[in-house]
This record gives sequence, structure tokens and C-alpha cells, in this order.
Amino acid sequence: MKVFYDDQVFTWQPRGGVSRYFMELMKAYRTDDSYGVDVTTPPLWTKNSHLVEAGMGRRLPGLLARRKEVHRAFNLLRRRASKPDLVHHTYYAGSYLRQHPARLRVVTVYDMIPERLPELFPRGNPHLDKRTFVERADLVLCISEATRHDLVDIFGTPSAPVVVVPLGVDPGFRQGLPLPFGLPDRYVLFVGDRVGYKDFDVLASAFTATEDLGVHLVAVGGGDWTDEERARLEQLGIGERSHQMTLREADLAGAYANALCFVFPSRYEGFGLPTLEAMASGCPTILPRSSSHPEVGGEAALYFPPGDDAALASLINQVIGDELLRTRLTWAGRQQASTFGWDLTAARTATAYASLLDR
Repeated sequence: MKVFYDDQVFTWQPRGGVSRYFMELMKAYRTDDSYGVDVTTPPLWTKNSHLVEAGMGRRLPGLLARRKEVHRAFNLLRRRASKPDLVHHTYYAGSYLRQHPARLRVVTVYDMIPERLPELFPRGNPHLDKRTFVERADLVLCISEATRHDLVDIFGTPSAPVVVVPLGVDPGFRQGLPLPFGLPDRYVLFVGDRVGYKDFDVLASAFTATEDLGVHLVAVGGGDWTDEERARLEQLGIGERSHQMTLREADLAGAYANALCFVFPSRYEGFGLPTLEAMASGCPTILPRSSSHPEVGGEAALYFPPGDDAALASLINQVIGDELLRTRLTWAGRQQASTFGWDLTAARTATAYASLLDR
């Protein structure tokens, strides 16, 4: 079966979970014929590092590389030769519905955060025409049962079948990697954006309880500390023990593998790839008991009520102070992560495509 992936996410996301997901699907199908999926998307002009590193994308030169509209115009010219059996949309810009008027459509719903927490998006829903894509789809994929539940609860049951296909984890995330240069010896790890529902401030507040334990707080990604964040960290008395870093993926794997624990305090995640990355790396993991976190972390993580910095502080202290507990969480996390894989994501997605075509 011939499948076309549109270029939406690859023209605006330099790196990230959504573009990683589609890159992994395309890579699997292009390297393994047994899935029965022929990717008809040509190599794309893109700003996305995942796609470029996988050899499925090229960067435009100079100032052209900054504008998604330029990428999309170049890609549209190359798309016209593609005659797929179905189109899998990578995001929710309505113009892409008009570009593929007569094809079977697949859309993936990653989360319902803007619909659940609209107060965090004063400029409007960043998911654009998601409801229209769901209504026009012939197949809807959700990356977790929690996302499927929220989709049905908020939008109602779609007319198209809804299939849950969990995400995977790269084998590069593993135990025993060296400590990346510049990281402290003993640290608690946070990964990703720090704004809004990510609840980084809950972790910062909880971290004050580690004052006598000789540990640091390392935040990877999300850009440099803002002035407001620096002031807050100083106010909490943890400014000298808090570090922001931007790491290559290989070094990120080492950061997970050497952390005392990974804390992902986000009150809502559609799936949560950092959880899998941490557990695959043998890093004890602490999560809120909300949204998809228990689904991904299973019995291998420790949980606290979302937003409860005192409960989180207690768990962090337990993990840091109990080597046997860390050993148990390390083993359980690796076992849990082993039940997820991009090969399984690709296989389940291919089965869903085939079922759509059979109908």
C-alpha cells in the first residue's frame, strides 16, 4: 500500500516528539518491506533535524531555511507526482485538506491539552483545525488510551475508527553510558519545555527539600533560564544548584543513564516520550498520577498527586536516599520500556492502514 506523509510538522518543528514519531514510521517502512508500506513522500525540504539525520530531508540554504512557507512551497511542487492509497496528515493546518481532496485520510491525535486546559492558550488553540481533521478522517490514531478517552469525551465519538498505537523508544537510550561533560556527579534530571502545564515550578519547589543531600537539579532543553526563572530559583535558594543545558541526543541518553532520578512533573501528557527514554536508560522515574503517565510508566515509576510539591519532595528524597529502591526502579523501568518499541509502533500502524484499505 502506498502512503504519503504530508510535510506539516517537518516545516516548523526543528526537533520534537511529533516529528520524531513520523520520522520513525517513515524510516521503518523504507528499510523493511515486510511492513507492506510503500512511502511515496519524496525527500523533503525541511528544518527538522530528525529527518535530515535519517537521510530523508534536506535543508534549504541561507535565509530560505527560516520560513516554513518556503519549505512548503518547494515540497508542494514535488508532491504532485505522488499517487498514494492514503494520506497520513502530520498536523492540523486546514490547507492540507484541500491539497488532498479525494484521498483516504489518516490523522493522529497526540493529546487534547488545548481543549482540556484552554486557559493556558490565551492566543487560541495551537492545534488549528484538529476537530475538522478528525471529522474528515477515515482513520483516527491516538498515541495513548488517555488521549483516546479525552478525544471521545470532548469531540464525541468520531465516525471513523479510532485505533490506539503507542509510541516507542530508540535503542540508543540504554543503561551504562558515560556521564556527559559538564554535568554534576549527583543530580535530579528534568527534560523538555518548562512552561505552563509542564509544571517545572512544582519540581523547583520540591527540590528545596534536598538542601542537605548534595545534589543538583539539571534541566535539559527548553532554552536558557528566563529572567523570571532565575529570580524564582534564587528565591527558593537553589540557584547555585540548578543548571540548564542543551544536549545532543547521544549526550541526552547519557544524562538519563547517570541521573539519580528523572522527574517529569507535567500535569498532562498525550504520551510522554521522556518517560520511556528515562526508563530505557535505567533511570528511576517519578511522575504525576494523571493523563497518560500511569499508562506509560506502569508499575515501574513512582507517582505523586499532580501539583503537589510536598509529595514530590518526599519521593525525591526517598529515591536519593535509598539505593535498593533505585536499583528496583532501574530494573522495573528497563522492563517496562522494553514493551515499547518503534518497530511495534510501525507494525501496529501498518495493520491499521491495511484495515482501512480492506474496508
